[in-house]
Amino acid sequence: MKKILLLTALFGSVLQAQNIQYSFSDEFPTVKKYEEMGFRKLSDKTYADLYYRKGEGMIFQVYDEKFQKLKSQVAAKLPEETEKAGNEGFHYLKNSFYWFYGTWNREEKMERLFAIPFNRKTMQFENKSIKMIETSKLASYMGYGKYTYNYSTDTSMLLVTYRVKPTERREKNIIDIIGFNLYNSDMKLLYSAEITMPYSAADMDNLDYEVDSRGNIYMLTRVKVNNAVEGKENAESKRAMRYELCRINQKTNTIEATKISLDYKYVYSVLLQEDRKHDIVITGYYSNNERMAGANGAYIIKLELNDNNSIKGLKTTYCDFPSDVLKAYESERTKKKMEKKDKDDNLEATELTLRDVVFNDDGSMMIIGEEYYVVTHYHTSSNGSSTTTYTYYYNDILVLKTDKDGKTQWCTKIPKSQIGGSSMGLGFYYHQYKGQNYFFYLDNAKNKDLALNEPPATHRSGAGGYLTCVKLDENGKMTKQYIFDTKEEKLRLQPTDFEAVSDNVIVTRLREDRSNSKIFKLEIPAK
Repeated sequence: MKKILLLTALFGSVLQAQNIQYSFSDEFPTVKKYEEMGFRKLSDKTYADLYYRKGEGMIFQVYDEKFQKLKSQVAAKLPEETEKAGNEGFHYLKNSFYWFYGTWNREEKMERLFAIPFNRKTMQFENKSIKMIETSKLASYMGYGKYTYNYSTDTSMLLVTYRVKPTERREKNIIDIIGFNLYNSDMKLLYSAEITMPYSAADMDNLDYEVDSRGNIYMLTRVKVNNAVEGKENAESKRAMRYELCRINQKTNTIEATKISLDYKYVYSVLLQEDRKHDIVITGYYSNNERMAGANGAYIIKLELNDNNSIKGLKTTYCDFPSDVLKAYESERTKKKMEKKDKDDNLEATELTLRDVVFNDDGSMMIIGEEYYVVTHYHTSSNGSSTTTYTYYYNDILVLKTDKDGKTQWCTKIPKSQIGGSSMGLGFYYHQYKGQNYFFYLDNAKNKDLALNEPPATHRSGAGGYLTCVKLDENGKMTKQYIFDTKEEKLRLQPTDFEAVSDNVIVTRLREDRSNSKIFKLEIPAK
């Protein structure tokens, strides 16, 4: 019966969805020499586009609720002490907005993080800075900044973490110190500590951080089995790794680690999150093969707490990808190869990257992945000079839905083939509205009525393309709408830049020329 339901969901792709409407706003002057910071909903009827420039402050472009006209442009000044500060973003907690900024005092050798409250009525920042963190020199996270920010699901809690810059240079000698700082929505400090990690940086990767609505702080780590602390008696391979879910004991400033056992499966693309029931969930893909060439399915680990808020255990479930779904929309030649792997129990979803995990009110989950990879090309000219180019592939979307117990309800593949010398115009944007799931991407028009035994025609970056919406309903039934041809509208779109500003309205900013811009709006019909 499950196989029949899965195939029914796939065959539903030839149906047509109810039309999604699109429109453009009036043109307005482009804000130049400012950093774009995205859209914010400031009140029920007030939406703004944010811009920031060091030493100048912020500009708020305020639109009407239909995004048809620019109502006003407000310049919000920042205190003088922020002129040389680093921009740490415009943050929202519960019902309050703050701008965060960071400073480094070379003489004192001190890093500091501040927050400035924003008054939505006056559209100005308050003339006071809240000092959040003061510490020694910090290391950047992969070159993307010194602080990471994690919110609880209800945005009542904010966790700010950082890594103190180590004095050692050799990785095997580095023992990291991580700072954990917990705040409520009034920016009141609830907890702060710098904790020394239990393993060396060579033996331990901190993958993710999270805070739940109770104020519990978590860290997901990957640890070498053959590490200096445990010795070699448990090591089967020098490459062997395991995962640990760590909770910070806020009374003793220590780490309470729970080892994660995945029944000899090999895992990747891990996410640590709080669901809508305020429980901690770890989600990712697994492979039955140590080479990890692809994914055999998804796993879900839920943290179970007792009445004393102590960790009782971990509940793990596995969701295999159905072979019928993996074989859909593939050429006959590819299917034959896949059938051979299927007989050997080696059929996998190749190059699958976890893009999103969506939690529903009833406890069910959506696990969304995309077949994504990059090929590097090295070129040497006749005179001996060399260049490097890249080809980006954004292919099929694989969607799996589970019930509240982590068991598969349905799984389906959205056929997609995209390629380019850059990622411009590639990838997809996901949005959920009233139990329906919407995927927006640029597609080749030849794929309009694609059959199950046909691979999708390829869309190439910079070659126009149809803005397409695929909708999956609560049962996984697929419908498709080709919204418009971007060449006919004479515009370039980047779907991954789309932003939802309300339950059924999605917008992005388009530059008409160097001086003028306009808003592009998608509106999902209300039921």
